[in-house]
Amino acid sequence: MCYNDIGDSMLPSRVIYKGNIFDTVGFIKLNNGSFLILKNNDEIISLDLTKAQGLSLNLKFEVKEATKVENVLIDYITQALKNDIKNGKYKDKKALMDDIASVNRYINTHPELLTNMKELDFRDDLVDKSILQLLSYFDEVMAPSPLDLEGITSFEIGDKDYIKFKDENGQVKILDDSHDNRNFVEQFENKQDESQSFQSNDGIQNALEIAKDTLKFEKKEVPLETTVLDNNLENTIINNQPTLGNDNILGNSDEKIFYNQNDDKIMTIEQNGDDVSIKEVGETKNVEEKDADITSKVTCPPYDEVTVTLLLFKGQNNLDVDLFINQYLDNLTVKQIELLMSNYSLTPEQMTKLTEQKKAREISNKQNENTKQIEKDKTLVLKKNNKAAFIDSLLLSFIIGLVWGIYLTFLIIIILS
Repeated sequence: MCYNDIGDSMLPSRVIYKGNIFDTVGFIKLNNGSFLILKNNDEIISLDLTKAQGLSLNLKFEVKEATKVENVLIDYITQALKNDIKNGKYKDKKALMDDIASVNRYINTHPELLTNMKELDFRDDLVDKSILQLLSYFDEVMAPSPLDLEGITSFEIGDKDYIKFKDENGQVKILDDSHDNRNFVEQFENKQDESQSFQSNDGIQNALEIAKDTLKFEKKEVPLETTVLDNNLENTIINNQPTLGNDNILGNSDEKIFYNQNDDKIMTIEQNGDDVSIKEVGETKNVEEKDADITSKVTCPPYDEVTVTLLLFKGQNNLDVDLFINQYLDNLTVKQIELLMSNYSLTPEQMTKLTEQKKAREISNKQNENTKQIEKDKTLVLKKNNKAAFIDSLLLSFIIGLVWGIYLTFLIIIILS
């Protein structure tokens, strides 16, 4: 059950499945089932190892057939990966493989998930009855841990990059970030996947723990001191900002980084001959914030009743209701319309659309029921008529037989006389 029971070196790099060549992009191990995750262009599939014929893998565990509940989870994960690929989440194959490895690691370091699933092993009837509840549970338990980067920024001075954050005591820390091509958001998100220590329910605490770990093991700190200014620079800064005294400024003259404790701003000094000027350095917050209103919205895949019901079931805060209604209106069931009406704040126009569609759907359902009843009645009448015809034929045969018997008796009497 351990996520490290199989290494990448044991995985086949490619698999031929149903006549197509797929690249192996990952592996997921559950209580019973073991799945290869395969990719062909934009197509992603999962392959139960018990169905993988001809593969010779030196595994440290027994390959067992997956249960129904495990197949539901793998289908859920596969669909999520398909949506991410469609939305352009992965820049390359490695990013996809890293994400799948993180999913496998997450599943196998959260025993409560596997324990709960085990309760449904070989209880397929119960799984079928509770499919929506299961998907809702997976939607909740597999949701990424929060990561609040509001208090963390990056900035650039000269040709060097830096990250700024505050520790638990409110002391500002500057990290040299010149040796990583990724922005700090990508770095923090990737690091969060590496350890359960960064996956609490507190997004601010997660970000702080990642920053502290990065400071301790990965990046060099740029120390800030209070006695870093010579008289010329000190006078320049203080004259430009008269509310400041030397105690209000922390800095590092070698890196030309100065920090104003009063307004939490980063400054730098530019010196051209005898001319010294000070300027505030622009800081970049979460680079995804500017696109948050776009990227955080749930996209609308092709209509699928289970998927759409799942989206509506818990009331997604980032659901673009107008887009959702416009795309799915003609397909929505009465139940889905009721979920929309009860879980979301709707405009009068949206309510009108949904109410009309609900009435139309109810009329259509009633007509379908009537049609089915008519077909059922026809079948019963046909069966009844067949029975009657059989009885009539039997009676006719009996009468004919009786008449023929009387005639035969009469004929015998004539002959004997």
